[in-house]
Amino acid sequence: MMWFRWARALAPMVLPVLFNLPPAAAQAPLIVIETSLPTATYASFAMAKDSSSFAADSPENKGLLDKGFGAPLAVQHVLDRHVLLASPATKLLIPAPFGWRGFDDGKRTRLFTPTGNIGMVVSAMSTEGFAGWDDAREQVWKVARETAQKRAQADPRYQARMIRLADGTFGMREMNLQDSEGPHSSVTLFKRHPGDPKLAVRINLFAPVDDFERYLGLLALVVRDVQVPK
Repeated sequence: MMWFRWARALAPMVLPVLFNLPPAAAQAPLIVIETSLPTATYASFAMAKDSSSFAADSPENKGLLDKGFGAPLAVQHVLDRHVLLASPATKLLIPAPFGWRGFDDGKRTRLFTPTGNIGMVVSAMSTEGFAGWDDAREQVWKVARETAQKRAQADPRYQARMIRLADGTFGMREMNLQDSEGPHSSVTLFKRHPGDPKLAVRINLFAPVDDFERYLGLLALVVRDVQVPK
């Protein structure tokens, strides 16, 4: 399993630290902005016929527990080809397709395929210090633009696009990031926390380049369906 990808996924755009930025300065040139994500169903991403991959006592999950991945996520609801998992790190229910695995170390929730080459990292971040959601977006985008420009200069294969969805969710996706395992792509989105106005939910998806476009559909489902426990 390519578990090194977790370290890469946690900071591909240096965005986790951006909620401690000084006031924004003049904006860099704008990158293309996308306003939607692909539509999909959980069945398209399910890798099993039931929710057994999330069982805490399975050999695979016990092995990951021993490796320090945190605790397996508890299934709260079993739905059509997916489950809702209780995320201690975000205090939310997070959807995941059958056959995936989920762990939480108290700071972040990790969802991933059995091979570990496709996954998501979900965390909660404070928005205190910003004038509002729009201010947070503009400050994050400013640093994201600067990061994208530097990476594009270093590697002509690299591409980046801003994302801003109708509900205010925003972020950036990066294509053709290079490492020892070959090219991959990543997208990080910030969504208003549905249970706490002082928090944002940070969702990072990573996948090999050839799979990335398809898995944007799963990201759209997670952004839509993440929810406060009832």
